[in-house]
Amino acid sequence: MQPNALSLLPPMLVLISAIITRKLPTSIMIGLISGGLIATKGSFLKTITTITKHLYDQVADLENLYIYTFLLCIGMLIAVINHTGAAKAFAQALRVKIKSAKQAENTSFWISFILGLDDYLNCLTVGHVMQPLTDSFGIARTKLAYLVHTFAGPLVILIPISTWAAFITSQIEQAGISTTNHENVKLAIDPFYAYLRSIPCIYYAIFAIVTALYIMHRSISYGPMRTAELQAKKTSDRTTQTSETPDNAHVSDLLIPLSTLLATVFFGMLYTGDFYLFGGNQNFVSAFKNNPNAFLVLGIASIITLAISLTISLSKKQLTPKKTIPILWEGFMLMWPAVLLVVLASTLGTMLRLDLQTGKFLASTLLHTIKLAYIPFTLYIVGVITSSLIGTAWGTIALLLPIGIPMAHSLALSSSNEASLATVIITAIGAILAGATFGDHTSPIAASGIMASTSAGCKPLDHIRTQFPYAIPPLIGAGIAFLTTGLLLHHPLWIILSSSLSIGILSTFCIIELCNKFWK
Repeated sequence: MQPNALSLLPPMLVLISAIITRKLPTSIMIGLISGGLIATKGSFLKTITTITKHLYDQVADLENLYIYTFLLCIGMLIAVINHTGAAKAFAQALRVKIKSAKQAENTSFWISFILGLDDYLNCLTVGHVMQPLTDSFGIARTKLAYLVHTFAGPLVILIPISTWAAFITSQIEQAGISTTNHENVKLAIDPFYAYLRSIPCIYYAIFAIVTALYIMHRSISYGPMRTAELQAKKTSDRTTQTSETPDNAHVSDLLIPLSTLLATVFFGMLYTGDFYLFGGNQNFVSAFKNNPNAFLVLGIASIITLAISLTISLSKKQLTPKKTIPILWEGFMLMWPAVLLVVLASTLGTMLRLDLQTGKFLASTLLHTIKLAYIPFTLYIVGVITSSLIGTAWGTIALLLPIGIPMAHSLALSSSNEASLATVIITAIGAILAGATFGDHTSPIAASGIMASTSAGCKPLDHIRTQFPYAIPPLIGAGIAFLTTGLLLHHPLWIILSSSLSIGILSTFCIIELCNKFWK
């Protein structure tokens, strides 16, 4: 079908239903059914066929199977760690040095930074590792989910050695940034270099992380999160996923599996990326940036880590063979709801992209006629809206880069402005990536949000409801920064960045302080 305004209806129904019912699977199904009816012009039979086909494609896709394997193995690993008492042992070891809730929150940041290779790895691991410690300090689990989520996607997109780097680089190249001699090339530079130069322009990601650090440092609390935090301090009645803690539980029972997982992912990425020390012909950076096997590496790494954790637990007699199967099943069921939500959300995202072309309609509507100075801001807003509606940063990036880069290129060439072509395109890339990050960080149908809330032990919609007010300051601050960027496009890039970042961060801090004062 031709993209039209009706393509906005399914995601809007999902949002409305989620707010009213607070049942995300039901809300996504409403979105799928309404989207199918719109795409098939009211044919119920074709709607069922369309939904079934997209669901099958999601489940049968190899990369998705690797992701599901990773999620379920991490769930089983978490169950093993909980039953061996490793998480509690880790919390007790940290408790010796950590004396306050603020220090506990800061620890979550450093663990997230260490696990910054992948947002899924980050989301699923940090919450479960930190939960016993944050519980002991009366930190709301929605607050933990916010910290976990903020230090996942927004952090990973800023780290060029991550599972995101290869995808973003490939999309930039497909959009016309390449060193190859071709008529469709818009800018003759290495696409990975273009991504590196755009990183300081991904304002929302930067401001979201700065906001979280500022909120932790100043002990700021407002909106629904304030209510959750006050409630968490009043009650000690928390559900836990642990049973009896064996006497021989040790912090190494957690550190060894985590180190194994991180090392296996790190070296696996180098090996599958043809790093020269492993017999390939790629340097260190290229091994990450040109790697098409990131999800395969995650899946294999999770299996190896689970096997090592089980071996340690059985050898120390923390588990018995008889108890192992029920514990693994418990871990499977722990992660199964998250996997189901990821499948449903991804299916809806595919329908919105391919059948309804929601993003294309937004882009063609909002990017029709604009001036060069408003390119960064407009691309950012389009990215924000698109990613919020379709719930995926990668889908938004894949959709908007092929539209935004050629448009920025054409406007830069036709404009009498003295703005550098490279500067315009680099800031355009940063704006799209920033807008895409927002939806991944806040949309109720984003997979990362579902994983962060599962990891932290709270409901996905409770997480989104309490987190969204904390995303408003960086959202507005980034918008102001992109407006500043557009007005300064004729200046050197270092002036643009220093001015935009300074004004944007200052604006973000002012909004945070206002919210903290008046939003109780």
